[in-house]
Amino acid sequence: MPRRFFAAIVIAATSFAAPLAAQGTLAARIAQAADGEVRMQYDARTGVCGDGRGVVGFRRALFADSFESYGRWSDARCVPGPLRVSLTVENGKPVSVRTQVGGAWREASGRVTDLGVVSSRDAAAWFLAHVSSLEGSGGKRRILLPAVLAADVAIVPDLFAIARDSARRADTRRQALQWVGQLGGAGDVPALAAFARGTPDVARAALAALATIDDGAGVPALIELAHSGDDDVRHDAVFWLGQTGDARAVRALHAVIEDQKETERVRRNAIFALSHGDGVAASEFAYLRGIFPSLQGTRLKESVIQGVAEEGADGGRWLLERVRDPRESTAIRRSALFWAGQRDATPTRELVAAYRDLDEPNLREHAIFVLSQRDDDAALDALMQIARTDPDRRMRGKALFWLAQKKDDRVTKLISDLLTR
Repeated sequence: MPRRFFAAIVIAATSFAAPLAAQGTLAARIAQAADGEVRMQYDARTGVCGDGRGVVGFRRALFADSFESYGRWSDARCVPGPLRVSLTVENGKPVSVRTQVGGAWREASGRVTDLGVVSSRDAAAWFLAHVSSLEGSGGKRRILLPAVLAADVAIVPDLFAIARDSARRADTRRQALQWVGQLGGAGDVPALAAFARGTPDVARAALAALATIDDGAGVPALIELAHSGDDDVRHDAVFWLGQTGDARAVRALHAVIEDQKETERVRRNAIFALSHGDGVAASEFAYLRGIFPSLQGTRLKESVIQGVAEEGADGGRWLLERVRDPRESTAIRRSALFWAGQRDATPTRELVAAYRDLDEPNLREHAIFVLSQRDDDAALDALMQIARTDPDRRMRGKALFWLAQKKDDRVTKLISDLLTR
């Protein structure tokens, strides 16, 4: 090889290697970055998705700029992609972080240092080391995302360490425990159960995590906490049992609902959990309807009424039967009437028929109010008919009062006609 050509290769290699060596570790590169925005890209865990802007999803967790959600979700915009993380640096220190999945970088408004593609492990380590610096930033719900979503990182021990660190903000500690629920396994259940029996600022997050551990591994611990924790723990444990969709959890909720030694507060939350979980079976609504007569106390019965309102046609019919049942208290009949009216599946004609069948003035007034909360023409027509022709002057006045709250030319004409009679 000619000497001049060999020398050129050496010079080129040396000039290329120098910047690489100068880059150093990721921590050093971030530390050397100028104030402004620092960008990096790295691989995400399998299952991470996003819309290329503010929405980020992973398993049962969904984040956006204005909310976070844990449970079943669906968003067609959420597609796999690499993590794009941007730091805002002021006076050499990170003050905020933004995480997106896929898409393109947003247009920058100031100076940008782009670090390019970096190691996911190095990035996770850096963000975990700087949790305290980022806690005071806006978007505090999202400060753990760059670490927990990074590919090839065993992060659960670090999350437990954050959760145990009393120097951390309570919301950061709660986020750490919730992510254990997404990323941990059966071996993490005892530690989560201990957190659930601990201070209230993290107990609820631990209960939520137990409900989301893979393969229902946290359900037995939740059942134990629903029976043996303090009142607040039992109250929250039954809620999370209802979110698991697990047959063992359903049986446990039945036991709590039927336990007359349990507090009314916990039993009511068990009823709510049973009727508002993911994919409630028809048999559970039938169970609530069946147990309703044996329940003592208006508030327990009202909880069942509110729960059955989530059911389909059978629930609507049952509610209207309670409205018409003179053996029930006025409070229960009013509650059944209200929740029947809240259901889109309840035809307005059935509410009108119930109004006509009632003879107790307080219930008839309440039926007029329920009709006033609906937006369909049938409800408006019914109220106008009551205002014109009901034999009871008091009912005519109530209907007219609620009609006057609506902006509708037909109501204006009705009022004019009544005033000029």
